[in-house]
Amino acid sequence: MAESKLHYEDRYMKSYEAFIASSNKYERQDTWTKTVLLDKIVPHLPNLDQDNELRVLGVGSGSGEIEYPFLTALLKKYPIITNRVVEPAEDQIIKYKALVQSKGHELQGVKFDWRQQTLEQYRDTDGVGTKFHFISAIHSLYHVGDVESSLLYMYDLLEPGGKLLVIIMSDECGWFKLWRSVPDSLKQDVRYFSLASLQSPFNQRIIPYTHSYQNCEVDITQCFDKTSEDGELLLEFILQVTEFKKKATASQYQDVIELLASSECSKKDGSRVIINVEWDAVIVTKKLSDN
Repeated sequence: MAESKLHYEDRYMKSYEAFIASSNKYERQDTWTKTVLLDKIVPHLPNLDQDNELRVLGVGSGSGEIEYPFLTALLKKYPIITNRVVEPAEDQIIKYKALVQSKGHELQGVKFDWRQQTLEQYRDTDGVGTKFHFISAIHSLYHVGDVESSLLYMYDLLEPGGKLLVIIMSDECGWFKLWRSVPDSLKQDVRYFSLASLQSPFNQRIIPYTHSYQNCEVDITQCFDKTSEDGELLLEFILQVTEFKKKATASQYQDVIELLASSECSKKDGSRVIINVEWDAVIVTKKLSDN
């Protein structure tokens, strides 16, 4: 009997919360915002008149924790912003709206446009009708059917001189290697892809971009405690397989645990076991003329 979508989403969100509790993701993201975003993106966005709005598109915006510091940074240069949020999960949009309400005084000047859609659905309904000065897709392209087509579509949505920020899991890190080891029969709809696959469509068309790198540490010690529910949830998030322990055979489960404990995927820090989660960030600039 197939698991219900509701059960899957609830279980997934619990596993995501277990990941956040065990990682320094938002701390690293905040550091990255203060360096790369402020140094490499904001100063190089198009100059606008004071009365003109900066148009921003978030693809797979989630609950807004990552986009919020982006918006506050952009407000320092652009007092009027329209932020279009493309996010398929209703519960994530609800959380994002709650965040906006709680941070309202810090987001004055930002108008939100909510679209509960996947990128493919947005493309079908909106096409290239609205152009944007800044687009971000942060760990959100793992679910698209055609990565190259999606990247080029987002590029087409940029105003001349606009910036596209795409962040993906590094194919060199232990997390990626562990996910790759999961039997195909157990993998769900997540498809991680390499930095080379991200860069390829831009290289082929001589579209300018820059690449930067960031790492985040996750304490995975509890994954080795067979009695820990949080450890089980954390392992599910890392593998992107709901109820992995139940679905996997004993040998499949043991192979994953052994690889997770190996130096290929993790490191020891006293009594803790840490997995490094490296991110590749590519910042693409829309040419002023495609001629």
